[in-house]
Amino acid sequence: MQNMSECRLCILHNLHTFLNMATSWDDHRFFLAIARTHSLTAAAKSLSVSQPTVSRRLETMERGLGVRLFTRTRKGYALTPAGAELFETVVRVEEELMQADRSIKGRDQEISGRLRFTSTEIFVNGYLGPHLWSFLGTHPEIELHLACTQNLLNIGRGEADIAIRFTEKPPETLVGRRLGTVAYAIYAASSKAGQEFQGMDTDELPWIGMFDENFNRMLYGTFLPSTRPKHRVDSMAAMQAMVREGLGVSILPCYTADIDPSLTRLTPTPLIDPKFSIWMLYHRDTRHTGRLRLFADFLIDQIKKDIDLFEGRLASPSWQQTKHLT
Repeated sequence: MQNMSECRLCILHNLHTFLNMATSWDDHRFFLAIARTHSLTAAAKSLSVSQPTVSRRLETMERGLGVRLFTRTRKGYALTPAGAELFETVVRVEEELMQADRSIKGRDQEISGRLRFTSTEIFVNGYLGPHLWSFLGTHPEIELHLACTQNLLNIGRGEADIAIRFTEKPPETLVGRRLGTVAYAIYAASSKAGQEFQGMDTDELPWIGMFDENFNRMLYGTFLPSTRPKHRVDSMAAMQAMVREGLGVSILPCYTADIDPSLTRLTPTPLIDPKFSIWMLYHRDTRHTGRLRLFADFLIDQIKKDIDLFEGRLASPSWQQTKHLT
C-alpha cells in the first residue's frame, strides 16, 4: 500500500503526464462531473453522453494515473484520497481556464455570436417570450441559447452568460443589478369552473403546489403558512395552467397571472416579500462583452417599463368585478 506522501507524488507525476495528453482535459471534465454528481448516470446526463461513455472515460483516467479515483458507496461514487487530491488540482486548473476564457470574452465588443441566457420557465413563457422575439428580430446576428430552469446554472463555469433570478441574496461571485420586487396574489379561473372558489375559506380551497417541498415552504410558507397543497405539479407554468382550467387555486406571480385573461385575482392586495426580488446577474469578467451588455440593457429597460406589473399594481380588469377573499 502506498502511503499518502508517495500517493501524492504519484498523482502529481502522473497528472503532469496526463495533462499533456491530447484528450486529457476532456477526460477531466468527466472526472469532475462524476465527483460533483456522485453518479455515472447523473454525470452522463450533465455531459449529454451515455453512461457507458462516462464509465469508459473513468477507467481510462484511472489506468493513466495508476490509482483508483472513486469508491462505490450506498450514496454513490465517493472520492478516494487520491481522487480528492486530484479533484482539488483539477478544480484549480478549471477555474484558471475559466478565468482566462472570461477575460478574453470580456474584451469582446461584438454584438454577434452566442449568448446564453437562463431564467425560470414561468418568467420566459409568461412574460419575456414576446419581448425576446422582438429583441432577436432587431439583432438577428445574436444566437440565443435559452435555458428555462429553476436550477442555478453556474455562470462562473460558463453554463450561462446572464441570468434573471428571483432571490433575496444573489451569489457573491456574481455581479448584477436588483430590478425590483415580484408581488404574488391568489388566483382562480375567471371562468365558471373557478367561480365556486370565490368566497370560500382559505383552508377549504383546493390549493395547487409543487412536488418540491422546499418550494412550497418558500412560497406558501411565506404568505399562508398553514396552507397545504392538494394537487402538485413540477413547474409554476403547470400550476398556472391547472388554475386556468378551474382545477384549484394557487399563489402566482402577478407579472404573469394579471395579464392572463383566464385568471382572476381572489386577493386585491398583492402579497409582497423582499426575498422575491428580481436580479439580473452575470460574471464580473464578462460584464463588458458587447452582446451581453446589449441584452442586459434590453432586460433592464423592459422590466423597468413593466415594474408596476411586477409589483402587483396592474391587476387584470376582471378581478375588480368579482367577490374576493379577505
